[in-house]
Order: sequence, then C-alpha cells, then structure tokens
Amino acid sequence: MILETPTRKISFPRRPLLMGIVNINDDSFSGDGSLDPKKALEQARQQIKEGADIIDIGAESARTNREAISVEEEVRRLRSFLDNWVRVRDETKAIDCEQISPSLLSVNTWRPEVVEQILGPEIDLLNDMSALPDDRNARLCAQHRVPLLIMHSVGQPKISHTHKRWHDLMGSMVQFFEEKIATAKSAGLKSTQIVIDPGLDFAKQKDDNLLVLRELKKIKSFGCPVLLPISRKTIIGDVLDLPDPCERDPGTVALLTQGILKGAHIFRVHNVRACWETLKVISPFQGRLRVILNLAISADGKISTTGNSPAHFTSKADLERLLEIRKQADAILIGRATLEADQMTMTVEGRAPWRCVISKEGKFDQSHPFFYTDGGPRHLIVSSTAETPELPATIHRTDLSGFLRKLKNNPDINTLLCEGGGSLARKLFELSIIDEINLTWAPHTLFGGKDAPTITGLCGDFLPSSRHYELARMTTHQNDEVFLTYYKSQLES
Repeated sequence: MILETPTRKISFPRRPLLMGIVNINDDSFSGDGSLDPKKALEQARQQIKEGADIIDIGAESARTNREAISVEEEVRRLRSFLDNWVRVRDETKAIDCEQISPSLLSVNTWRPEVVEQILGPEIDLLNDMSALPDDRNARLCAQHRVPLLIMHSVGQPKISHTHKRWHDLMGSMVQFFEEKIATAKSAGLKSTQIVIDPGLDFAKQKDDNLLVLRELKKIKSFGCPVLLPISRKTIIGDVLDLPDPCERDPGTVALLTQGILKGAHIFRVHNVRACWETLKVISPFQGRLRVILNLAISADGKISTTGNSPAHFTSKADLERLLEIRKQADAILIGRATLEADQMTMTVEGRAPWRCVISKEGKFDQSHPFFYTDGGPRHLIVSSTAETPELPATIHRTDLSGFLRKLKNNPDINTLLCEGGGSLARKLFELSIIDEINLTWAPHTLFGGKDAPTITGLCGDFLPSSRHYELARMTTHQNDEVFLTYYKSQLES
C-alpha cells in the first residue's frame, strides 16, 4: 500500500504515522489552540521534535456549539501559518530514522472556497471532515496532486448529530466509503491519493465508537491508509468519566494501542511525545517483514545472460559478501530459473534459514542438489494447480504476495533475502516492499542484448512508477568491482 503526496511515496507496512494537531483558533475543544501564528509554528516545531510525521493545521474548531468563522478569516489564519511553515519544517530535525523527514503538512478544512485559496506546493494532504458531499474538494486535490482524506459522517459539519442511531454502522460505513472513493477517483484522484477516516465521535455515540475500534478491519479492505483521530475523544471521557479533555492522554494511548493492533496507519494526536514513545516500545513486537534484495549487474546493467546460463561474472569477494548478507536472513527466496542456472543450494554456515524457491508451473528438477543438501527447511511456492512431483519440501499453493503474507505472520521470520532472478526482482519492486538493495557492479563485463534482464525486468518494460532509494555505502574491490548498499528513501518510506 502506498500513500502518494506531491513529493513523497510512503509505503506501508511501516511504523504508523503520527499526525500532530495544531490549531490556530481560540475555541479548540481541548484548549490547546492559539490565534498567534508564531505560537502555532512553535507548537508544530516541537511536535516534529517529538516524533510527528505529519502536522495537521486547522483554523476553525470542529465544535458544533460554535459559529463558523468566515471564509476570509479562515484563509487569513491558515496563510499566517503557511507563510513560515517550510522554514520551520526544514530546520527541524527528526527524532529518529523512521520518522518522515521533512515532515508532511496536512490542512484541516472542508469548505471548497477555502480549499481553492490555500492548496499549494507546501501542502501534502487535505483533511476534509465534510464527508465529501460533492466532488469539488476532490477535483481541487487532483488538480494540485494532493491526497484527500475522506471522513465518515452524516449531514453538514459544525452541526450536532448526536441524535443519529445506526442499524448497521459498519455496513453503512463500507457503503459510504465505496461511494465516496468512487467519487474521488472520478474527480481524478488515484487510489494512492486517498486516506479514509472512520470519524470517531462524528454522528457516533459511545457504543458506535467502540464498535468501530473493534471492527476496523472491515474498512481496511479498501486498500487505502486508515487514519484514526483518537486524541482526547469523547469516547475516552465516556469510558473514564473524564469531562476535561486534557485529562484523557492515558486513554488516548490505550486507543493508540488498539488502533495499532487493528492495523491503522495514521493517528491524529495532541500529545505527540507520549504516542511516539508508545509506538517505539510496541514496534519491536509488531510483525513486519524486512526484505533485502541482492544482485550483481554487468557494466551495461544486466543481471543475467540471455540464455540464463550460469552468470558467474563476479569475483570471490562478491560471493564472500553474499555469504555475510545471508547470515542476516531468516528466509532466502529465489526463482526456479536462478536455482537451476546457478546450481544453488542456499546453505548458510551456522544457520538454517528457510530455503524458498518460487515457480509458476512447479516444474522442478528432482535431481537438483538443492533437494539433497543439508540446510534450512525447503519451501516451494507454486501458483499453478498442476501436479507437482513428490519432493522433500513444503509446497505452498499461492502466489508471491500470498507467500509473503505467510512469512509476515510467522514470528520466526523477520528478514527475507531475495537473490533473483529478474522476474522475482521485478515483482518485488512492483509490490514496493524492498527495504534494502545490495548491488555488485562488475564494470569488467558486458552482456548486451535487449532480451537480457535488468534489475527491474526486461529493457523498455518500465515499472508502474519510480522507486526511490538512498545510497548508504559504496566500496571498491581490488578487481574494480563496486559494492553498493541502498536503503529505501524517505521519498519512498
């Protein structure tokens, strides 16, 4: 899953994002707003220092017992913040390497007359609480390539809907998002530019909110990032009998934990530091598969000869490097053609990682040494329903995505090393799940030929969209081979 902003592609799964709340108003329900733009900017700076991936700036309170401010006043307040946002953003350092940096900016507004005047290059997300009654905001977002957050509610904003009773809330919510996502796409937005929000406390009572938090998976099926606005909500006050929102931070952390367990992607919060510390503690216990790709390329960027013959065109040093990388892996995955061309057994001294081979048709050579060499357990991934020979291996009737889900759900598998070939590498790039690339460049060898595969497939066969990685290490071996290590870029993750 990807969230695509004008400047970033954020891939999930990853550590959930924290959206810090900054209000340029004097009637915020938790009393944290200010009409002074300098105070708002300083609050944003502090939240970034405390771990906020996104700052959500709003100029009008969502409280239903307050009159709406004018369009002109809302624009003026927002502009007072936006005029200095980029400077504050760029000079404020992230708290750790997993935080999105530079931080993103979300603008919390819903009137198209305001949206039209404030959307610009410094804005990464429109947080729209209007429940998208028409396509005007969606069209404006598409025009500026800004993703749109669609919140579930009924009726107009700024009007109380505490009378609303639901016969089937989750069924209604699914239907709502089906319709609104279709509206957004018809207006020109892509799936990667839509975020959905179940709208806790909006036209929902205590039991409704608890139901949403229990059954969040029912709206995860849309494949869009899910934002949970959990901070200091009325539901916490109802459960704990706490009328003062400022006393609800421990309850907010409890909802954060529940949201993480249910797979939410973004959390909108006031107390960023407390929520960041919660994420930091929980992260090591969350099942997240780290994917490493290791390949060697010729001077002209090819990874194999056209006949898929053994392509041992690198030195002993490259093999030694590979063996060291393998020691990180809990599982190793290759394609059947690579298994046979390079006569691989995937053994690792002192370790026994899963040895996995993927093949669409399942036509394995029963005499291959892979099946008779000691090492980790053998796993064959076969998407065809054709009969497979009796082999000393566990056979998984699924595709690559299905097998990756199995690995992710296995608590003993945290790191997957993929070693080729070209079709496998291509599919991994399409899925946007590669965290690290180890590449050996052999400038002494040329393969040539339009049918010789590259790291992303055959020549001229472009990926659906660009992938971004940062060069972390580069060393040159004595025979002029260059060893390169890349990590997924902040532009991507």
